[in-house]
Amino acid sequence: MSDWAGDNDPEERRRATIAAAKQRTTLIDRWSREDVGKLDSWAERARAAAIHARPGTRVLDIGCGAMALEGMLPEGCTYLPLDCVRRDARTVVCDLNREPFPEIEADMAFALGMLEYVYDVPRFLRGLRAAVPRALLSYHPLDRNIGRDRWSLGWVNALNAAELVALLRHAGFKRVRVVPYRPKLLFTLVERDPV
Repeated sequence: MSDWAGDNDPEERRRATIAAAKQRTTLIDRWSREDVGKLDSWAERARAAAIHARPGTRVLDIGCGAMALEGMLPEGCTYLPLDCVRRDARTVVCDLNREPFPEIEADMAFALGMLEYVYDVPRFLRGLRAAVPRALLSYHPLDRNIGRDRWSLGWVNALNAAELVALLRHAGFKRVRVVPYRPKLLFTLVERDPV
């Protein structure tokens, strides 16, 4: 495994992202080679997100990466990983930049560290809303990451926090609640119908 950010200089990463963006393609090679288990911050993010899952629910982990979320879920949860590359035999392989949202039965979805890589965010959010009644998404909004070179990180969109909330509401989520996590990274908990 390699580290895309560590193996390539920022300008090279920027060029690769812009080239992929022109074709609206996912950097599949990056994700198939990326050492997704290397970052403690990703596991920490999964731990902080997992507290929002209810015991005994079916959980869809979109952009599952190292699948750190699985071991942090409450007792009795059923875990279903989804990613653009196979992570294990259970992985639903789907490139959400090219393919429609898969038909999956789940009670809640988590999309941690993946929304930044989606070109058509409204389309993704509509698919998410149709698939699950409840979800938690993480996102680095533009207004909290001023001056950050999103292209060199592989990020292909740049929404501010208010735009993301508006898109979630437009997608049909009736309850949209921003959950502070870190100054530059927000969690947003959404539900189709208020409880």
